[in-house]
Amino acid sequence: MKHPRAHLVTPSSSPAPRRGVSRNNRTETLRSPTPATQPGGPIDHCYRALLETSSSPILLLSPGSIILGWNRAAETLSGWTADEALGRSYGELCLPTESRKSFLTELARVTAGSELRGRKIPLRTRSGLQTMLSWNISRVLDTRGHLIGLMAIGSAVAPHTKVEKDLQLAHARVRSEARLAQIAMEEERRRIARELHDEFGQALTGLKFDLAWFGMKLTQSPVPAGGTDLLNKVQAMSGSVDALLDSVRTTAAALRPAMLDDLGLVPALECLATTFQHRTGARCAIDVAPELSSIAVPSEVSTALFRIAQELLTNVMRHAAASYVRMRLYRDDGRVTLEVTDNGKGITRERMNTAHSFGLRGMQERASLVGGHFHIVGTSGVGTTACASVPVADCFAQ
Repeated sequence: MKHPRAHLVTPSSSPAPRRGVSRNNRTETLRSPTPATQPGGPIDHCYRALLETSSSPILLLSPGSIILGWNRAAETLSGWTADEALGRSYGELCLPTESRKSFLTELARVTAGSELRGRKIPLRTRSGLQTMLSWNISRVLDTRGHLIGLMAIGSAVAPHTKVEKDLQLAHARVRSEARLAQIAMEEERRRIARELHDEFGQALTGLKFDLAWFGMKLTQSPVPAGGTDLLNKVQAMSGSVDALLDSVRTTAAALRPAMLDDLGLVPALECLATTFQHRTGARCAIDVAPELSSIAVPSEVSTALFRIAQELLTNVMRHAAASYVRMRLYRDDGRVTLEVTDNGKGITRERMNTAHSFGLRGMQERASLVGGHFHIVGTSGVGTTACASVPVADCFAQ
């Protein structure tokens, strides 16, 4: 469809305009060439070009809603061409019946000098469909202050369902990226832990054997002057190597316990409980449902639950002053739940809600990334209970 040369029609402000005849229910205003600063000149043509290229529907209406101007975007959105729309009532052409009276009331208010901003009014297309638009409507005056018409500029309003769907998709993308980042981080932890264990651990073990051989040679041969000091130095170096080996093993286990990959979640939790008990002196009991000992929990779920248990025991050690901790691992309705209870000070609501509770936020996020949830409750002077529950229905279906 070929567009008319100019769709937006405004009365001429030049003296004695010549009127044309009615055609297609509209009156065309014919103008003779005028200076650049008057309607019909280059500036006027620029405005018309801007209106035509706008992606928003722009209308020029009379106070009674007769369509005087109709740009390309209005054509595209409504399905009515400019030739078909100009001269007709916008209310009758494009508004649902129930919206027409209120629309005319709004036009009357704008005609009286008010401005309309962000008013949501549906537009009925030629095919009968409705699309919600947010309208800004204001008066258009000529150079003498006479009313030319009412300019209405519309912008599409996304339905709430679409906004919610877009938000859900955005959240899903963020969660997916966060999950992939978590997996990548665990893989990097595993790699570094392996290197610490294999490379550094083996090198330190070899150094320890060399020192032991050197010390043995010193004791077997006649001891030269100062030999006792040399032997003591070798023994001290051997002790330092032992301490460094322990440190490397502890660091490697903290990064990624080999037991979690090799033997699974339950042995890794048992080892974690034993280590906590040795470090703090507090008793740490673990209760595991029998069926979980024979089920291979997915690696991603095992990692999430182990990291949550690790963080919880760290919090108990730092803040709770507890003498007893109990870990329970059980299944319920296709979910695996880790519950950690202590008899310490009890976490306060203020601490749970503080902006600096990165550990709690991290545990909630870890559980959420594998489709689970995490919550924690505390009673002052009684203790704290934390639960992480993750769906693993596929494991139980096997």
